[in-house]
Amino acid sequence: MPGVCWWREVKNISGLLPLLLCGLSGAQTNLTVARWPQDRAAAISLTFDDAMISQLDHVGPILRKYSLHGTFFVTTGTEAWRNRIVDWKRLASEGNEIGGHTVHHPCLLERIEPHAQGYSPEMMEAEIRDSAQAILREIGSRHGLTFAYPCGNMSFGQPADQARNEAVYLRFVSEHFYAARAYGWPAAVTPDELSILSVPDLGFTAGRDFRSLLEMADAGLRNHQWGVFTFHGVGGQWLSVTTEDFDELAAYLARHSEIWTTTFGDAVRYIQESKALVSRLVESNSNSYRFVLTWPLDTQIFNLPLTLIWQMPASWTACDARADDKAIEVRLSARPSGSVALVDIPSSTHSLMLEKRTAETAWRAGK
Repeated sequence: MPGVCWWREVKNISGLLPLLLCGLSGAQTNLTVARWPQDRAAAISLTFDDAMISQLDHVGPILRKYSLHGTFFVTTGTEAWRNRIVDWKRLASEGNEIGGHTVHHPCLLERIEPHAQGYSPEMMEAEIRDSAQAILREIGSRHGLTFAYPCGNMSFGQPADQARNEAVYLRFVSEHFYAARAYGWPAAVTPDELSILSVPDLGFTAGRDFRSLLEMADAGLRNHQWGVFTFHGVGGQWLSVTTEDFDELAAYLARHSEIWTTTFGDAVRYIQESKALVSRLVESNSNSYRFVLTWPLDTQIFNLPLTLIWQMPASWTACDARADDKAIEVRLSARPSGSVALVDIPSSTHSLMLEKRTAETAWRAGK
């Protein structure tokens, strides 16, 4: 897989330090975060709106067949939600994410009922709060919830109030969800430019075949970005794609392991953790380097492992790693600047030790 280079701002004690995240500096003091886990090339999320029966009957089995996971933004006032809780629970138990999409799906499109122009702040707050509570009550959550705006609208009320109400809407969302997806503003996501409460999707999918769906993601895949698909019906119901075309897309993603196909929430969590992680070199000699790591985010939500990249000294041919004194796997990757070590560290790891591989350390790592 080709290496990826990009700039980002990394916080340290003295302020903001720009680092080039591809290890090209050759400095062993730089411990950087891979753009995507296991240094994959790009990321894709499959998301589904409105709690639709076709998603349970068609999408669930396809994801199961290819060992993929998606995100289902559910409208908790629908019969498909209330009458098939067991099936939504099964999706969640299999690793899929269940996110919020309000209770009754109010938005500003004229043909949608209830119409959000008639909503007061108290009414919209209840839509958001009650949907989150319904998901937590029926499904639970290991690390918080994510949200998708009905119709992509981020406001409510009469036209004269909508600019002011947009800030109110975002506040309501932020009180119950740690990230939110927009709809209909086509764009792939560059991690450094993530707007956590208005993550764009790739655009309208209704009626598209497999080739057309893949073309929607093509630029983002080539540019090592994150593409978020929004689906509604699959194999029936509204704004639908065919079961065959969705199956072909899922099969493609399953074949291409260089693409991280993940839930919406996990992509957000990885990006936010990688931005926030602070590393500091505290000890070094010719045979070892020890870094202290700081995780400033809420670890109840932001608890994904991160893939770290470290430029090995030119004299080293291999290395071992310990996270909080526990041996972890090291993968080596060749770069123009020399070999780099890739390590997946558990969240909240405090100390990372990287040691030159010797007979003694190889024996210890293999115990």
